[in-house]
Amino acid sequence: MSEIRMITSSDEHLCDYSPGFRKDDYRAAILRKLEFQGSFVKKFSANCFLRGGDFFHVKSPGKTSHRTMADVIKIHQSYKCPVYALIGNHDMLFNNLDTVDKQPLNVLYESKIFRPLVDELIESGSLRVRIVGVPYIPGLNIDVLQEMVKKSDDDIYTIAVIHVLASYAPVDRFQTYYGEQIFDYRDLIFNGCPDVYVFGHYHKDQGIQKIGDTYFVNLGAISRGSLTFENMERKPKISSIIFNSSGISIEEHIIPHDDAAEVFDLNKKKQLDIERKSLDDFINQLKSGSKFDGKDAVRDRFNSFDWKQFIPDLRQVVFDTIEAAESGVLIDD
Repeated sequence: MSEIRMITSSDEHLCDYSPGFRKDDYRAAILRKLEFQGSFVKKFSANCFLRGGDFFHVKSPGKTSHRTMADVIKIHQSYKCPVYALIGNHDMLFNNLDTVDKQPLNVLYESKIFRPLVDELIESGSLRVRIVGVPYIPGLNIDVLQEMVKKSDDDIYTIAVIHVLASYAPVDRFQTYYGEQIFDYRDLIFNGCPDVYVFGHYHKDQGIQKIGDTYFVNLGAISRGSLTFENMERKPKISSIIFNSSGISIEEHIIPHDDAAEVFDLNKKKQLDIERKSLDDFINQLKSGSKFDGKDAVRDRFNSFDWKQFIPDLRQVVFDTIEAAESGVLIDD
């Protein structure tokens, strides 16, 4: 019986430095996970490996070292199947797909270590699986998304890998902080929809769900960059997918990783909780006391505040955070 086997992974967020609350070697931890994935490829006899975007973390291309690039290439040379990589928002500058050719991800495309995940056909005997990739696209709406992933008439199976926020019956339709739309799984079920959806971008582990005949794979990020309550409990996972004449089989697999208490600095977390209260007070003052309109510079808003009531370093933290966010160098979920 013909079979086609795939492995999926997303949001590795590889970079050369450790996030602020990680006390281990973050870079080495991510590379070990990539090595494990390569060994799993051999064990599973995968026909291909699908990466769901945000393989790199820092958007500025000069911030990823040649050493890290060399290690990534060396590790993937041992993979015994093609690796298809989707473009995530951290794999480009200014959320502009035209900038990808200057990014580290494109180096891996040019080296043939990764193949761009756009529209591929995998065949085994009489079995065919079409793989459709949808990169991060600002302002993507449901009608355009449905058209991009719709089955062709001759498709036997179709799997769509998408770098977008998605969830089953999300409470809110838009993420509060960035204002991005959260797609509802139920809106992605339509006549001619893919048999399997695989999502990147949303770091939360939402498991594997089946609605009718359609599968949704949304296992969250491989990385645990930020110290959040969820990352204290979340276990990084990949999925294995088997297509054959009998149907589709999907399983999740935990990647070996260190306990959160070993990689995160919990003492710093306690201090963060103290600072968070002060920051909350600042935000409340910003909301209640600001009389500025959208044309005012963000920094101008802070000049009117009485900073004496806040912790001494808060002003600099706010400034540094804004600058980091604007340059895309924050390590956070």
